[in-house]
Amino acid sequence: QIIHGSMIPTFIINNEHIVTHWNRACEELTGVESYQLVGTDRQWSPFRKFKRPTMADVIVAGMSEDEIQTYYGDAWKKSILLPEAYEAEEFFPHLGEKGKWIHFLAAPIKSDDGKILGAIETLQDSTKEKEAQAKLEAQHDTLLHMHDQYKILFNNNPNPIFIVDSLTLEIIDVNKSVEGDYGYSKDELIGRPFFEVINSLAIDHAYTPEMVDLFKQRTLNGFQSGRPPWEELTFQTKDGGHVPVRYSTSFLHKKGELVGCAFFFHNLTEIKKLEKELVQSERLAAIGQTISGLSHHIKNILIGLKGGSYVMDIGLKNENPAKLKDGWQTIKNNIGRTSDLVQDLLTYSKERKPEFQPCRPNEIVEDVVSLIKDHAKKEDIKIVTKLDPGIGERIMDPESIHQILLNLVSNAIDACREVEDMDRALKVSLTSRLQNDTLVCFEVKDNGIGMGEAETANVFAPFYSTKGGKGTGIGLMVTAKLTEEHKGTIHVESQKGEGSRFIVSLPCQTGDIGD
Repeated sequence: QIIHGSMIPTFIINNEHIVTHWNRACEELTGVESYQLVGTDRQWSPFRKFKRPTMADVIVAGMSEDEIQTYYGDAWKKSILLPEAYEAEEFFPHLGEKGKWIHFLAAPIKSDDGKILGAIETLQDSTKEKEAQAKLEAQHDTLLHMHDQYKILFNNNPNPIFIVDSLTLEIIDVNKSVEGDYGYSKDELIGRPFFEVINSLAIDHAYTPEMVDLFKQRTLNGFQSGRPPWEELTFQTKDGGHVPVRYSTSFLHKKGELVGCAFFFHNLTEIKKLEKELVQSERLAAIGQTISGLSHHIKNILIGLKGGSYVMDIGLKNENPAKLKDGWQTIKNNIGRTSDLVQDLLTYSKERKPEFQPCRPNEIVEDVVSLIKDHAKKEDIKIVTKLDPGIGERIMDPESIHQILLNLVSNAIDACREVEDMDRALKVSLTSRLQNDTLVCFEVKDNGIGMGEAETANVFAPFYSTKGGKGTGIGLMVTAKLTEEHKGTIHVESQKGEGSRFIVSLPCQTGDIGD
């Protein structure tokens, strides 16, 4: 029941290479129904014109690496999830309208004494991953054992699985991959409330008692709205490592009665790596595609430089010190604009790993204020701070925090300068607060000109500026990139004519960096 109802294409062969299971998902993926294959050794036929071992056949036959190389070339590898498992990925032009890339993952099914009884192979349509799509469907392995072979199938599943009592929501079983991926043994987990364990593992999410009660109630009601959606979290393993995961829930029934819940986890490390590479390539492409747009800003700088040099020439010719001073100031201002433009471009285009170290976020806020307070005072803009003393010392990237806040505060001052109402008391406020002891939240708020809905929606878009010829549209682009690299989030609220509010939430840790 578990195998056949799984959303992941899965088939099983015995130690004589005979197909014993070919689930519904396999039928949908390949177009070949189970009755055509179960009881035969033709598991290869949906994929090839001529007979060739599947990865499950490779495991059952105990092939050497040289033999596997003969059939799969460089398209196979040993699984990083399970030492005895193999993976392969190939393109099949006859599947679907335009062909499909299929990822195969096969693992042995063993008896208690280590004898290979057969092999289980899962298939995944990895076409979107190959095309570097942002949205990727994750595997959802369901190898729960509801019959005599439960332990064999369950414990050899390469993905972590938690079995939870449907009434108490306590963990009643976990497979070997839970300990392999997260470092916690079965004895440490069985009997503990499932959501309590998830809250202790997750570093970016927490299930409140109300959320747990709602889940329990919906479980008892049979989840009338359908299967619960995928959830994506980041786990901290026992040794301190971070693992991005996606999980889903299945409900286990026996004779129509709900007997438990199964939570299936899939490691997203490779997927996140692909997404990160895609973002980086898009970022570089955006720079190449907007050279023509940047030329406009460079042209304005050159005009400023030429204007300044022209004024200096007049000052030299007429021996006028005031003209010389004005011309030189114009040149210095445009040199600064050039430096800022180049630095922002380098920051955006270059991949940078945050340098985490003990720091005091409130002191970083105060340093940013000290840098801009004279400029703000000159523009008659009041700077107000409200800092949470409970933040203290945290392990974060101080350089990123400083640049993020400096960009946001500078933009806030520029927004206030554009206000035409001479009676408005212009103000920029900076606030810091600690959330759940895991996030430091910074808020930069101004009562400047604000933005409309269209401007707010595009404010982080590459080279989008609300300042006309005065802005390059790079500052907030860099701010968003630095926030993302710090695994944080940035949110903006704005109203035309009233002002804007930017909220940056960055994860933090306490203690030593090596902890």
